[in-house]
Amino acid sequence: MAGLDFALTEQQEAFRQQVKRFAHEVLLPRRREWDEQRKTPWPVIQQAARAGLFDTATDYVTRGVLVEEVGYVDFNCALPFLMATLPYDLFELPGVPAEITNPLRTGIASGEKIIAVCFVEPGAGSDMAAFTSSATKNSDGWRISAVKNSISWADADAYIVTCRTQAGETGIHGLTNFLIPKETPGVGPPKVWDDLGSRGVARGVVEFDDVQIPGDYVVGELHNAYPMVAEFFDTNRAYIGLKCLGAAQASVHETCSFAKNREVMGKAISQYQAISFALAEAETLLEAARLLCYRTLWMADQGLRHSREGAMCKWWVPEISFEIVRKCLTIHGHYGYSSELPFEQRLRDILGWQIGDGTAEISKLLVARGMMGKEFVG
Repeated sequence: MAGLDFALTEQQEAFRQQVKRFAHEVLLPRRREWDEQRKTPWPVIQQAARAGLFDTATDYVTRGVLVEEVGYVDFNCALPFLMATLPYDLFELPGVPAEITNPLRTGIASGEKIIAVCFVEPGAGSDMAAFTSSATKNSDGWRISAVKNSISWADADAYIVTCRTQAGETGIHGLTNFLIPKETPGVGPPKVWDDLGSRGVARGVVEFDDVQIPGDYVVGELHNAYPMVAEFFDTNRAYIGLKCLGAAQASVHETCSFAKNREVMGKAISQYQAISFALAEAETLLEAARLLCYRTLWMADQGLRHSREGAMCKWWVPEISFEIVRKCLTIHGHYGYSSELPFEQRLRDILGWQIGDGTAEISKLLVARGMMGKEFVG
């Protein structure tokens, strides 16, 4: 009788070692560059593409290996590396002509282009019932008016924009996804925010002012945008968890080494249980978080619904990762509080993912509804 198998395949483990080598040799020396200069790490994205790290046909779990190992070394590279593998059905741009999608997808996979998902609105947040973005059908295709914010890669080469296409519909109903290339007339220049962390990604606002696009730039089903958007969020939340715990795991490893060598009152601080127990607790939490994230991706690979599990990854893993990094910082004393060590940057980077792709409150609501039913949970 077959039992549970928690191991990576031989191929996945070989890929992990390949990514680990690349991350330490190529990414580590430039880790601070993207944060300090607020630049998207295009040079190393393209180098990773040339090294064969971006297989668009790979499975979700293997992509998770990529995200965790890159997040361990350079948090700001984890998300763009993932996006270059075209990880979501939404990024396949079904329904849009091949002469438009093929060059775009090829550019993304080579690390030369990027596509942004534009979902959140200034007056609505993630509340789809309050969305005011609209798309109106006309003889030339679709006329779109929208303002979207909290966009990762507000300076992208193309945007997937969710708009209401059926008047009178509310909530998840009557919404459609559209592809809008950035050079389309009416697409405003991105207003990039001066974010506290994750500075390798330009986040901000883009206005789509009376934008005209062809009728076949609808992504997926007309009036039925939600399933593809939901799949994007459900799966991406596991990847968010993995890059956060990657950074936290690096912090634990570094702090264990520090604790063995730092002496106070005649002995290494690792011999004080206040230190060793804190690190043991952190390692336990990270192991549990890792299992949750990979199980969520395994469910995605099996074609199983994973909204609840993705929401668990999203609310819990960034929170424990932040606290673990904070503890590692304080164990290092004032030196840990300085920018000479990576803890302060990791704290800033992880904190943003307690917000992005759904706050903890939204995620807990999804978990509670999965437990008891939407009609029983406010």
